[in-house]
Amino acid sequence: MKNIYIILILIFSFTIISCAKKSDTSSTSTTTTTEVEGTWVTSCFLSGGFYRINTITVTGTDVVVKYEWHSDSSCSTDYALWEDTYDSLSIGDEVTFSDATKGHKFTSEVVSFKLTLQTASAVSATNTANFCGYSDWALNTAKDYTGITCSGTAYAVANTSVQGMYNLVGNNIFLGTLNTTGSYPTEVYTTITYVKQ
Repeated sequence: MKNIYIILILIFSFTIISCAKKSDTSSTSTTTTTEVEGTWVTSCFLSGGFYRINTITVTGTDVVVKYEWHSDSSCSTDYALWEDTYDSLSIGDEVTFSDATKGHKFTSEVVSFKLTLQTASAVSATNTANFCGYSDWALNTAKDYTGITCSGTAYAVANTSVQGMYNLVGNNIFLGTLNTTGSYPTEVYTTITYVKQ
């Protein structure tokens, strides 16, 4: 059981290893955040041993991404909540995908990364593992791991610029991996669909 918590961070990201990809061709243009404003939610899906619901909320140039982890296939039993917060969202070059649908590249800046454990067993195991260097995890209490190395993975400090890309198809949006390297992703992952609410 302990090993599950050691690798939690490693399997937590926009990268879904088994996802399909779409190639892209970029053209120069910019747009406002209007087309992505609102709340986008996935269905309940299995990944990395947990059932998950992901939610993205865009308000102006602020973005909050929540990853709800559940221990049951109906996503009704809470296990953990990851919350990534970004600001300064800027929509950049338009992207035309191989199926002729479109999207955009974008940039934003890290505000914080937080984890809330929602079961006593998760708290106990995470404290035993000294996860992210903390041994004082508490039930239903968010812990900030911004700028901290967790299980060998260094997480960005606040105000770090991130680069991303999305594909907008009707009321559905598909995302690529978020990068902090200065390079935009070259594909989006199509097995996780975010639906406009």
